[in-house]
Amino acid sequence: MKSAINNLEDIVNSTVDLVETKTEIWKLKAVGKISGTVSSIISIIAVVLLAGVSITILSFGVAYWIGNELGNLHYGFFIVGGLYAIVGVLLYFLRERLLKTPISNLIIDKITESDN
Repeated sequence: MKSAINNLEDIVNSTVDLVETKTEIWKLKAVGKISGTVSSIISIIAVVLLAGVSITILSFGVAYWIGNELGNLHYGFFIVGGLYAIVGVLLYFLRERLLKTPISNLIIDKITESDN
C-alpha cells in the first residue's frame, strides 16, 4: 500500500513539474514572438522616419526648383503641396488595401511564424 501511495505521489509531482515546465516554455515562446514582432515594427518605423525625412528634404528641393522655373517660389510650394494633398486623398480611400491589410498581415505573420 505504501508503495502505491509513493508511486501516486511521484506521478502527481511529475505532472505538476510537467505543467510548470510547459507553462514556462509557453511564456518564453510568447515573449520571443512579442519581442520579434515589436522589433520588426520598430525597424519599420525607423525606415519610415528616415524615408519621411528624405522625402521632406527632396520636396523642398523640388518646390524650390519648380518655383524658380515658374518665376515665383510660392508656385513651387503650392504645386508640391497639391501633389501631397492628392496622394493623401488617394491613401485615405485606399487605406484598407494599402495600409491596414498589409500591416495586419505583417503582425499576424510575425506572431504566428514557427520557431524553426
